[in-house]
Amino acid sequence: MFLNDASPYLAGNFAPVTEELTAFDLPVTGQIPEELEGRLLRNGPNPIDPPDMAHHHWFIGDGMVHGVRLRGGKAEWYRNRYVGSQNVTEKLGRRTPKPVTANSGPNTNVIGHAGRTYAIVEAGTKPVELDYELETIGTDGFCDSLPNGYTAHPKYDPLTGEMHAINYAPQVLMDKLEYVVVGADGTMTKSLQISAPTMPMVHDMGLTQKYAVVFDLPVAVDLDLAFSGAAFPLRWFDDYDARVGLLPRSAATEAEIVWCSIGPCYAFHPLNSYDLDDGRVVIDICRYDKLFDNDRNGPFRDSLPQLERWTVDPKARKVTRDVIDERFQEFPRVAGSVLNQKHRFGYTTAVGTSLNQWAFGDTIKHDLDAGTSQVHEHGAGRGAGEPVFVSRSGGTTEDEGWILTTVYDATTDRSDIVILDAADISGAEVARIELPARIPHGFHGNWVRDSVTPPPAS
Repeated sequence: MFLNDASPYLAGNFAPVTEELTAFDLPVTGQIPEELEGRLLRNGPNPIDPPDMAHHHWFIGDGMVHGVRLRGGKAEWYRNRYVGSQNVTEKLGRRTPKPVTANSGPNTNVIGHAGRTYAIVEAGTKPVELDYELETIGTDGFCDSLPNGYTAHPKYDPLTGEMHAINYAPQVLMDKLEYVVVGADGTMTKSLQISAPTMPMVHDMGLTQKYAVVFDLPVAVDLDLAFSGAAFPLRWFDDYDARVGLLPRSAATEAEIVWCSIGPCYAFHPLNSYDLDDGRVVIDICRYDKLFDNDRNGPFRDSLPQLERWTVDPKARKVTRDVIDERFQEFPRVAGSVLNQKHRFGYTTAVGTSLNQWAFGDTIKHDLDAGTSQVHEHGAGRGAGEPVFVSRSGGTTEDEGWILTTVYDATTDRSDIVILDAADISGAEVARIELPARIPHGFHGNWVRDSVTPPPAS
């Protein structure tokens, strides 16, 4: 029987905020590293309309981007803005320089690439471009080169400057997935469609130096739910043939993909992926046993995620799974310098251990070579979001840099930005930036250096 009760996904810091704010010269405890010159950006669902408590899904709702601009050791400003959409135009009377085509603005991630800032989401919606101060410019499919929408999780290759994505768009592509590459100049350079047995939910992908990795797992569109008008028409299928596909990055046709079977499970987010010398692929990933089976309002009441290592063998055409850490955790990240290459360290956020009562908690650092971990405890009533790694300029080791994360404090109903030393994650905070409001839980964001997406000329 489905659980139709959105209350847990709308309570406390899961609830949307009601105001767009701008604040300058934010209070800081400690010292912000002077080389941090750019913006920490976060995107998440923030419904304008009062949600239907029986049928609301946490993943649904108007996008809202939050941002903090750092420069010269100071936190110059905080802003939160709705992402432009037809609903925002109608409800708020908001006009944009270019048209916005989506009913609801992209609400899952926000990136900087080729001098621009984009709010993004999966399932057939194209990116929405934002200006430096987070006002919407309009829908922009990478200089209008993108054919069928995008993903919430492109994978960046630091060696080429490219972004790789596996997209799905049930209303347009139906039972096809689409592998898309966007070049360093911000335009699409490759598009290749991949056949699927149904319409799977492909939230993220893996990327190695050889392969684009496709996760075809047992959550897919249910046509009965779709035709009934369900806001979130995807569910778990017990009889689904779960598989992981290795598609050569150089592939000209989908026939080159190698499908490898895996036991039933689901994963939103890989930490990182890389090739082994013997041809196998390693994927460290946060795995759920089941998802959207009974829980119709979000991901947490069917199971909670654990960090696993998947080893994909294209010769045997199977995937071996090994638990790395039995603690529940999500939002895995690595240093940008080792993306799609062998990594030693990874960073995650702890998730509460009860299936009916959950919260985000401490920040965890994993040493995958040593099999050890460190924890930064944020304190009573305080829970961290996704850990964003920022490398130190000229650093010589993988973990030389900082972790930037949003931390919600239930005792004050406010959020902070906390900066940690990534090499000493359990040590004292490097700096804490006080925000004038709270940033709701969910979902993703990035540090966008001014050298990647510069501010307007003054």
